[in-house]
Amino acid sequence: MTKPRKPLLRTLTLALSALMLSPALACGPDFPMTLLDHRGLVMSALPEGTFSFEARHLLEPGTDAFKVVESGPWSDPEEARLSAEKAGLSDAQIEAVAAMRLSDSADAALALGTELPPDLAAYTAGAVAWQQGDVERARALFEQVLQLPPEQRTLRGVWASYMLGRALALTGEPAQAIAAFEQTRTWVHSGAADPDGLAVASLGEQARIELEAGRLAAAVRLYAEQAAHGSTSGNNSLLFVVRAAIADSAAVDALLADEVGTRLLLAYLYTRYNELTDADPDEEYPSFDAPADGPRLLALLDRISSLAQVPNPDRLATIAYRAGRFEQAAALAQRSDTPLAAWVRAKLALRAGQLDAAAQAYAQAAKGFPADEIWGQVPLSREEYLSEELKPRCRVQAEAGTLALSRGDYLQALELLYAAADTYWPDTAYIAERVVSVDELRSFVDRVAPQAEAPAAATSSEADEDEDYSDGSSQSPAAQLRWLLARRLLREGRGEAALGYFDDPVTRGQAQRYLDALGRSSAWTRVGQARAWYEAAEIARWYGMELLGYEGDPDYFVWGGNFDLNSPITWDEDYNPVFNPRSDIQLEGPYTSEGERQRLAASRAQPLERFHYRLTAAGLAGKAADALPPRSQAFAAVLCEATHWLIDRHNDQATQIYKRYLREGAFVPWGEDFGRQCPVPDFDKVEREQRELWMRQGARIAAISGPLVLLLALGWRLWRRRRPIAG
Repeated sequence: MTKPRKPLLRTLTLALSALMLSPALACGPDFPMTLLDHRGLVMSALPEGTFSFEARHLLEPGTDAFKVVESGPWSDPEEARLSAEKAGLSDAQIEAVAAMRLSDSADAALALGTELPPDLAAYTAGAVAWQQGDVERARALFEQVLQLPPEQRTLRGVWASYMLGRALALTGEPAQAIAAFEQTRTWVHSGAADPDGLAVASLGEQARIELEAGRLAAAVRLYAEQAAHGSTSGNNSLLFVVRAAIADSAAVDALLADEVGTRLLLAYLYTRYNELTDADPDEEYPSFDAPADGPRLLALLDRISSLAQVPNPDRLATIAYRAGRFEQAAALAQRSDTPLAAWVRAKLALRAGQLDAAAQAYAQAAKGFPADEIWGQVPLSREEYLSEELKPRCRVQAEAGTLALSRGDYLQALELLYAAADTYWPDTAYIAERVVSVDELRSFVDRVAPQAEAPAAATSSEADEDEDYSDGSSQSPAAQLRWLLARRLLREGRGEAALGYFDDPVTRGQAQRYLDALGRSSAWTRVGQARAWYEAAEIARWYGMELLGYEGDPDYFVWGGNFDLNSPITWDEDYNPVFNPRSDIQLEGPYTSEGERQRLAASRAQPLERFHYRLTAAGLAGKAADALPPRSQAFAAVLCEATHWLIDRHNDQATQIYKRYLREGAFVPWGEDFGRQCPVPDFDKVEREQRELWMRQGARIAAISGPLVLLLALGWRLWRRRRPIAG
């Protein structure tokens, strides 16, 4: 009977084209920024700030720890009000207040609140009148609360003061309204309960009065104080105010006459300069592609620069840098010792080719930025829609690391990127895995992470061959770095050294099994060798990602193997996939070097294939087959399993394994599903058959050699007898 050639070959030919493939980055998580992929842009551009961060820091935080209570975009403000209204009340009081809120009039509400404390009853009735648009009645009831002795207005005194301020503003009495808002904050400062965050809200209400009265600087200060407490409303109000002001020369003058107003203008220019470009009148929004040196920006830059005293010269320096006024940026940056000014000096030094000066400025900036400072979501490139949650200290360290990398100072680059690994782990991993040598990496790890905490337990993907190991991105950079080193050592054949860096006991146990199996591959029997090679092959296949996988290309352990950021697949005009040969990641552009390219080539995955450890596993299975009789079931089963591991991804290699079976192996009844349904290799049967073969051969040898031995023995004795006896 002939072997089942055609069905399997057809299956292997079609398998790869049936894969579920997608372009890199098509649909996936929010990948963190990888700066080393955009070196020219990163090193030349100065990151924008965020208006929300700047707004929160226009004023120094006060000593008042006022509570902020603001509804989010998806929250129900009524739920927040009800929750605050229940604070400090008994169940009976909560029920009575709820009944009062449903009343048709303030008088009806009062009739239901006779058993409540007087401030609670009067305020709730005033709230009913307010909801019905009866501002005068509401105002009278709020004033009634404030006229109570202090000990009788503990529940609603703050609420009544705040609402009285709003009522007075509506009735055209701004001075009295301001007094009510200030009284609200005074009472909260003195310890009065404020579950609804009315002290902070009163700042915004008072600012609105100042704004309507034309006192722009006073309004800005109040909004800035509100924002300093963490109020989103205060932040948004500042943005609306400054947007309106820049269109009015008199308003700009008013802001420039006040220090906080000037800071607000600088914050806007620093973070929202793109809004100053001339928009197409037919477009709803200004273009993001317009240059940063638009005439409106330059005009405001000149006006601020003409001031005798600029409160934030570092911000002004960044604006000048973006506008291409590098000499002006340098002069302004020299007038400030802030970390942002040092960052500007680093950028200017890079432009001038003064790399030592740039490195020194980066070091100064990194020391100055607080480790926990976060600016928020900042674009790296508006044209390419790249952005990151920017931590300035990490970003500065990463840029300094990029500079060190370009200069061939690889260990210094690793040192600096590792300091920023919480944000830029993929960049750190690239240097650790592809640039520094394994011995350099081991020395570095022994110094910075000699005893990292154990990572979360690894789980094998053996249950589903289409799922590879889940990523270790939830671990600390120290744990991730140790794990990366362990896999690199194991790939390079230094298994005993690798064991010390597998911190998870399950993964370390699998690594030990793998090494033990490889050690038994030199067993004295051929079947013993085959068993060992096959066990190592299975471990490499099912635990390969966590034992041997590359953190980056081609395996992408960093994403659990779920995304290929260097996919070789392209698409034709009909959107059909084109399967191109895989190439290593490309190193091009500024801030790269020939030395880095050489190190990159030397650390390339062998073989250079996605999930390369599957091919490693198939190679080990091939060695197991080498030690088995080609006509045995185990030989066919081992090759079947190796084909199974590759058939849906590495079609050519799977076909070669199948062809070997066709050339050397015996017919098996399950051959129609070769590579799909594979039995367990029966090594025991091979051992039995070999023992039986040895026994038969031994008996045959004994049958032939027995008479010959007897004849030889008889001849020997005869020869001995006939020898003459020496005299």
